[in-house]
Amino acid sequence: MHNLISNAIKYNVDHGWIRISTALRPKQIEVLIANSSPGIPPAERSRIFDRFFRADPARGRKIEGVGLGLSVSREIARAHGGDITFRVDPEDIVRFSLLLPV
Repeated sequence: MHNLISNAIKYNVDHGWIRISTALRPKQIEVLIANSSPGIPPAERSRIFDRFFRADPARGRKIEGVGLGLSVSREIARAHGGDITFRVDPEDIVRFSLLLPV
């Protein structure tokens, strides 16, 4: 969760917003994290969890990191029986979802 919130802060736009919400599912808890970032280019969405991958806007904005955070975070979530996924809304808002078993 720390990495998802940290990314929401790092990749946000100036004076943007961050939304964190939770939902209790039948056998899971879901934590949704979204921000007002410029989004993830469609051609790069399939690689977002690849090790060492950083989308173009991240490289151009001089944001620290090497592209391991999402990959490692997803592996940790999966090791605990959960997962990390993302979806892009029609308004290009990216929402990361951390799912963990209850």
